Amino acid sequence: MTTRALADGTEVRTGPSTARPLLLGALAALSVGAAAIHFAVIFEHFDEYSLYGAFFLVLAWAQLVWPAVLVALSLAARRLAAWLWLGIAGNAVVLVIYFSSRSIGLPIGPDTKTVEAWGGLDLVCSIEEILLIVIAAAILARPGLLARPVRFRSQARSLASLLAAPVVVIAVTAAVMTPAWAGSEGPAGMASGSSSSMTSASDSLQSGMGDMGSINGLPEMRMYGSTNPPTAAQVEAAANLIKETDTSLVRFENVQNAIAAGYTYRLATNGEEHLLYNGGNPAYQGLNPKDPSSLVYAINVRGHAPILLGAMYLMGQGNGPQVGGGLTRWHSHLEVCRGNRVIIAGFNVALRGRCDPSTWQDTYTTQMLHVWVVPYPGGVFSDDLSTAATTAAARAALAETRPGQMAP
Repeated sequence: MTTRALADGTEVRTGPSTARPLLLGALAALSVGAAAIHFAVIFEHFDEYSLYGAFFLVLAWAQLVWPAVLVALSLAARRLAAWLWLGIAGNAVVLVIYFSSRSIGLPIGPDTKTVEAWGGLDLVCSIEEILLIVIAAAILARPGLLARPVRFRSQARSLASLLAAPVVVIAVTAAVMTPAWAGSEGPAGMASGSSSSMTSASDSLQSGMGDMGSINGLPEMRMYGSTNPPTAAQVEAAANLIKETDTSLVRFENVQNAIAAGYTYRLATNGEEHLLYNGGNPAYQGLNPKDPSSLVYAINVRGHAPILLGAMYLMGQGNGPQVGGGLTRWHSHLEVCRGNRVIIAGFNVALRGRCDPSTWQDTYTTQMLHVWVVPYPGGVFSDDLSTAATTAAARAALAETRPGQMAP
């Protein structure tokens, strides 16, 4: 023990500082950092699936309340231990769910087989949760850590040490929320893929796929087929394709019917959700209106169920049949390898499977053709997948009643 004298000569015994405030402060900062990230993504997950949104809402508040109770219980050893165990268990469950979503998919939701892409925002959140578990486990294993003496040469150094963990957590969490670091899971990326409001009609005609760039000298999208004006016969063939597609898609206006029919491979970007057929029937490849390869829904209208926009036909291999001449040009997208995941360039959408960046060679998807069954910017066969185009198409679908469809 050390002593110091007051002005009247009275000696007051004081003990050295302990690690308690440093460790508990670090736990609190890590939990609040994870809560901040989860608060930032709540609305996007509500748009995707109500149960996902509810889970993130409860999780974010739990991670915010937990450190407050932790500090309140810091002097009660038994209660503190129980609260630390609760923090370990809760964050462990969250991490299991997170790593499952990035490796094998989730067991519940609109698509149980889609594997989400890794992103800076979610990785930082998981690191914060892992560190929380490690520190809490260390305290439980060695309770004496809290009472371990920590000496500082000055009050300034003592304050700096106390603030170090919160400052680092705040800095890292804030940095990863910027568009440059957060990626598709960040607030900016989510806003572009799930806008809560409709844009103007003039905006819907901008940012088409023709504006996409290139990577390593390769265009992010390739077009195929003749650009010659269609003949009368080709115009008639294109009209028949539109009619047959429209008739076939009526049964899938309810997205649950599509999922039940085997359209369970989900790819979402820019407010659209592509549900690809996930079975082994080869009839779903190529230009077959009876069994389209993929269905496209708008999911960026808050409070509204997914809105069916059209179909996407995928070739198994080779060139797609240009039945409508220059009207029906097929296209493909560049695939790159990032973070051991195959990514569709320009959209930051992860496909199934893993890749090795050291041996990977950029390639292209199979050829595809969109046929829209609602008024769509650029026309019935437009390849524009921008947020503005999706928004305009969703608004057009809500503004008119298609045959066989009840107005929402």
